[in-house]
Amino acid sequence: MYKNILVTTDGSEFAERGLVHAFKLARSIGAKVTVLTVTAPYSVSGLPGGWTDSPAFIERFEQEWNEYADKSLARARELAKEAEVEVHTLHEVAPHPATSIIETAKELGSDLIVMASHGRRGLKGMLLGSQTYEVLTRGNTPVLVVK
Repeated sequence: MYKNILVTTDGSEFAERGLVHAFKLARSIGAKVTVLTVTAPYSVSGLPGGWTDSPAFIERFEQEWNEYADKSLARARELAKEAEVEVHTLHEVAPHPATSIIETAKELGSDLIVMASHGRRGLKGMLLGSQTYEVLTRGNTPVLVVK
């Protein structure tokens, strides 16, 4: 069965459900688990006239994203401890989360990716979140979608 599970989180309620399910699965089959969160880098593209924010603003933006990622991963570690599962956590900064998820799964030799059906953007009108859909359609690793 599965030996190396990659589970993603963005700190949302949906993602927490995915974590809980992944940890239960991992415990039942003795699989190794890595929890990944991906945050976007600061981008100046799309700002009119080449205008950019101050270095202090950019630093604060990056600090807030890092704090959010740390909080998300800390919660994942709490849930793993409750489930009696050992986890490794990763924070990637990348402009395209789905690409980062696919590449990380390949680098780690993951044989299963566990993702929530939707992320923190709360896409209630869609059947499947955009990052999950992209990982499903572009990646080669099996994906377990938790709703």
